[in-house]
Amino acid sequence: MLELKILSSLEKIFPDSTGAETARFSAMRNEPVSFQIAYKNADGERYVQPFYTVIDTDLEISLISQYKIGYVPVAQCVNIPEDEYYDRKTPGLFPDPLLPRGTNDRVENDGFWAPRFYEQDEKNQLNSYPACYQGLWFTVNESGAQIPAGEHYVTVRFLAAADGKEIGAKTAEITVADAFLPEQTLFYTSWFHNDCLADIYGVEIFSDRYFEIMESFVAEAAKTGMNMILLPAFTPPLDTPVGKERKTAQLVRISLENGEYSFDFSLMEKYMSLCLKCGIKYFEHCQLFTQWGAKAAPKIFADTPDGCKRIFGWETDSKSEEYSAFLKAYLRSLMKFLKKAGLEKNIFFGISDEPMPDNIEYYRNAKNIIKDEIGDCPSGDSLAHYEFFEDGLVQIPIISVNSPDMDKFTANCDNFWVYYTGETLYDGYTNRIITTTGARNRIIGVQMYMAGAKGFSHWGYNYYYDVLSHGLFNPLNDPCGYGGLPGTSFIVYPSPDGKAIVSARMKVFYEGLNDYSALKLLESKIGKEQTEKAVLDFFGEMNFRTCPDNSKLIEFRNLLCRLINEN
Repeated sequence: MLELKILSSLEKIFPDSTGAETARFSAMRNEPVSFQIAYKNADGERYVQPFYTVIDTDLEISLISQYKIGYVPVAQCVNIPEDEYYDRKTPGLFPDPLLPRGTNDRVENDGFWAPRFYEQDEKNQLNSYPACYQGLWFTVNESGAQIPAGEHYVTVRFLAAADGKEIGAKTAEITVADAFLPEQTLFYTSWFHNDCLADIYGVEIFSDRYFEIMESFVAEAAKTGMNMILLPAFTPPLDTPVGKERKTAQLVRISLENGEYSFDFSLMEKYMSLCLKCGIKYFEHCQLFTQWGAKAAPKIFADTPDGCKRIFGWETDSKSEEYSAFLKAYLRSLMKFLKKAGLEKNIFFGISDEPMPDNIEYYRNAKNIIKDEIGDCPSGDSLAHYEFFEDGLVQIPIISVNSPDMDKFTANCDNFWVYYTGETLYDGYTNRIITTTGARNRIIGVQMYMAGAKGFSHWGYNYYYDVLSHGLFNPLNDPCGYGGLPGTSFIVYPSPDGKAIVSARMKVFYEGLNDYSALKLLESKIGKEQTEKAVLDFFGEMNFRTCPDNSKLIEFRNLLCRLINEN
């Protein structure tokens, strides 16, 4: 027999322990809901136990997605300064990659010396061990289909491969409120790094094989709430040492002859079409100036009579007339292309990521260069300093959750986003690295609702380089590859076959986005004041340092569904 435990999506199943058991969950009719089952051999059974699963449910079986939970070796668990909101602070195996499995696969006896039943065509076969917990992850209604309101069950039966006899079972009970989550209104982007993807797979960037791989990664991002993607018109000027370069990732082909520029957007069109097909709605144009203050131009190549050459880069002062003339010509052509494609309302512009106050005049100049060319298109940048907004330089500030000016922003700005990095892992600030609690990750949705944020940005969807783009690491083997912070630079793993492996963290983050949408739905029924009161009555307070335990956040979501059902 197997020892089995059923848990919420917020818990972690470690080889030597699991979190608190929970069997009741709630959701809207078009909302995914996830749970886990931990398994190991019952006490005293010392052999390896091969098994397979069969799912019984009153829902359509196609609505159930199943994953085997993988482990990654974490050597460095905490950042300094640290706080108490970690699952563990010691090195070891941490669960995170979710390896897809079929649901109710065809089972046949393929034994030779003795009977042995196998799930046919299943890559991720299952074995339990005597002294080691492992886990399965289940997502109900992953596609967001419409399912009936009411009480539903999903029973997972575990059958021995030796004889097909049941060796354990667990049942999840799911209450589906008679309501639909509204369409996600939050803007959400995690920066998509094309050079990292090309390098981790060893393929030519923007080749046919590259686009095949990219499609899987973009599709998984869209399936978990990401609706905006970084658009590398030029090589994004991000995490690059001053005076040095990252791998070229430039979608726009530029020709320069006799001082005149012309632009070919055919590769950009291919890139955008793929993203739209996958479910992305908005595009974040890469920053038009270098990081940390807009002092220089990004790396830009053009076809010239002397061949393909770099025409701008670190040596180009951002205030130069030459770069200003180029940008104006480029933006005019870009806006014509976007308008023709019907995407002129789906673009967001960045100027310089995380500008510093001592470079404010460079930023002001950069804003003045582009403002007439982009018209009413939204623009904004990640920043921590209020003076950029106070001076009217940043239309949509993307504020660090630990900004000392957060109160000023929220009091005076009605359109702001938030972001965080691995440096905000203290005092309970929300984050989603591998070692922090599930609630610390998911609570972002409630926090953004209460703060009035309109979007969320993160710098690392698939960044597999170390700091300032040095080296290359495979997160399946070394999730601490970026600065010793496990998972701070990525939420998706690369499988050997070119498919994206989703993480538990990206699914939990998506649950936070759905919490935000559920709060907006409740607001439409009882008003903003009463909705905020319900949050404060339950948690006592709510800010970007509020970090409940896992069970409390699940309890709140169950309450939220009940309130929506009753109103």
